[in-house]
Amino acid sequence: MKTKFSLLICLSALLFQCATEEETKSPLWGVDFSTESATIYAQGAIERQSAEFSEMYIINSAYLRQAEEDLYKISFTFENGETIQLVVTKKTADCNYHYPGTESENQLISAVFNGTALDLTESSIAVQPHLEENKLHIITDMHTRNAGHFNGILSRVPLVK
Repeated sequence: MKTKFSLLICLSALLFQCATEEETKSPLWGVDFSTESATIYAQGAIERQSAEFSEMYIINSAYLRQAEEDLYKISFTFENGETIQLVVTKKTADCNYHYPGTESENQLISAVFNGTALDLTESSIAVQPHLEENKLHIITDMHTRNAGHFNGILSRVPLVK
């Protein structure tokens, strides 16, 4: 009886572990899903430059999350409380996203800085998986008509559900 009970417990644990792994994998992004609490471990900065000024924004929290069927939101909150939200669509295994792009490639769809839509000109971002950390590495090279240029590197950005 003890053997059957032990076997049943082992099988239950094994099945539970398999189901949990299935739910956390994201083959699309190359990293596992993280919890919301991981957003505060993001690191890096984005520099905003224009002809009149240059300002450095230090990251406080960041994440990437699915917004709609094929749209994903990348959100950055900085130490001074300011924010950037990017919307991208992922169509290929490539890590690069372009604005403007074509329907058959990954695209940077929009960018919002502190609630104001940025009027993007030719821009790109890269979203690279870092398997050793199970997080994403994001490089921005965004150019706008209304708010200057946003260039920076952020690491340890989690993929959240």
